[in-house]
Amino acid sequence: MSAQKINIPMLGIFLGGVAAVAAGLLAGVQTLTAPQIEANQLAAANEAMMQVLPEYDNDPTLEAQVFQSVEGWDVTYFTARKDGEIVGYAGKVVTPEGFPDGDGNISLMVGLEPDGAVGTVLVTASSETPGLGTAITNRKLQKTIVDLFSGGEVLEGLVPNKYLDWYAGKTAGEERWAIVKEGETVNGKTGATITSKAICGGVYAVSRTAIEHLEELNNNSAQ
Repeated sequence: MSAQKINIPMLGIFLGGVAAVAAGLLAGVQTLTAPQIEANQLAAANEAMMQVLPEYDNDPTLEAQVFQSVEGWDVTYFTARKDGEIVGYAGKVVTPEGFPDGDGNISLMVGLEPDGAVGTVLVTASSETPGLGTAITNRKLQKTIVDLFSGGEVLEGLVPNKYLDWYAGKTAGEERWAIVKEGETVNGKTGATITSKAICGGVYAVSRTAIEHLEELNNNSAQ
């Protein structure tokens, strides 16, 4: 029996058709899912802002401004207002300095005072090493039952994290903060130096960039 001859041109046309159909299906799926993905991202950003900002009564996402840090990272700021007055900013940044060294993205949402001082720091996404890097990045929402026998009041709040809490009240100067690994107050963990430096750089970038653009932030015309 002779082997069946393969029609190369027809095979190429067939494969090209399959690729075109697959590409069309993929584009269709992306078109259908894009609005939901955008909605999910907005919901996640709003939830993070509620955790790092004081009480506000506006929609901070309508007052978003983007500035570039000295590192070349885009930092997005959301203005929070109460009765028309600015009560703080939420700064969102993605630093690429996480683990592995210089090749791991860490997303941060940092609450700022109106003068640019750091408030609450929240890591919203990372792929750091479990047990090492995650000891620095994790700060989950907790619910605690207080005074169970006299009403069972449920309080919600963020779990304290000494590495992230180190930045509260600090204002970025011209030089990035140092990593502290010893003593009662630390922002770095032995065995997770890369993650420690990445968080430090991200928080510094948010505070420093805000201070450099305070006039623009304070004069944001969106009300």
